[in-house]
Amino acid sequence: MPELGATAALPYDPLKAAFYGQFVNAAYTMYDDQPKNPTPPPPKLPKTLPGNYRFVAWVQMRDFIFESGDWTFYGLIAQNPSGANDYVLAIRGTSDLTEWWDDLTSMLPWAWDAFGGDVGYGFFRIYQTLRIIYPLKGQALTEAAPAGQAESLEAAGTFADQVAEAVRRDAAESQPATALAAAAPMSVTVAAHSLGSALATLYVADNSLTKKVKTPLLCTLASPRVGDYTFATTFDGLGIPSWRIVNELDVVPKLPIFPFWHIQTEHIYNSGSSTVWSLECWHSIDTYLNLLDPKQPLLPACVWPPKVAAAAAASLRAQVRPARVAAALAAAPAKDVEIAAPAGTTINITIKVG
Repeated sequence: MPELGATAALPYDPLKAAFYGQFVNAAYTMYDDQPKNPTPPPPKLPKTLPGNYRFVAWVQMRDFIFESGDWTFYGLIAQNPSGANDYVLAIRGTSDLTEWWDDLTSMLPWAWDAFGGDVGYGFFRIYQTLRIIYPLKGQALTEAAPAGQAESLEAAGTFADQVAEAVRRDAAESQPATALAAAAPMSVTVAAHSLGSALATLYVADNSLTKKVKTPLLCTLASPRVGDYTFATTFDGLGIPSWRIVNELDVVPKLPIFPFWHIQTEHIYNSGSSTVWSLECWHSIDTYLNLLDPKQPLLPACVWPPKVAAAAAASLRAQVRPARVAAALAAAPAKDVEIAAPAGTTINITIKVG
């Protein structure tokens, strides 16, 4: 579907997008290492958070199929070591069948009067369950938080309110009050993948209602459509820079269907020649990071076998080279050639095109 509106100008930087995407990958890693633990330990050396960012708090979600659903780790907040009031909020995507069911229910529109327009029912329900778990002061974050060693910030209000409370507390605890008072406003860059991208979009919209923290950038990978035309145009009108990164072969960004619309601004890639052809590989966050920054590794299962990769490369060269030669010839200036020879002389001319 066509794009809508316009967002604030911010030069698109794929390497910066890959950097923020690595925070989401860290959330996946924390979850995969301890899927039953709602407060898993942050990554340790040598796989610390990107840029040596400092872990601040956990993001948790409760699925809504069963009222007694357990809390699940879904993301993190981290602080920039070179900017005391500069934070990142990263939210992962779906990892099991329960969460996929939550995704499917998002195909039903649900009115969000406070912001404007309709949003996906499942997305909105999940967003309402999100909460921030903040470690108690002085707690060493080298291991998972034991019982009684962390605090839920649900009393602060909506998820956006909780994020604002978490970064406010952390900033106050990590620097002197005098320095905090003179510092820049709290800034939270948001990055997410798949279902997490929908939740991140709802967070940015929710935060815009109170403006408790600044949102310098929303960077989403494989985001589905979150809301209808009214929601999308209202969101784009916020003027918040938004990089919506899409693998052309991935099916998730094509869902849900009408009446849902995408927000700005799409940056499209195609992994057809770089990864194995499968739904999983097309949607994997590792594939997205590799498209943004080829130095980022693919999932081993998504790497072409050497012979297949060589054949694919040869096929691409065969298709691309004639087009390049034709373009070069078309661009070359015409030249007149004069040949002086006695009458009746036969001249053989050989032209070799390299």
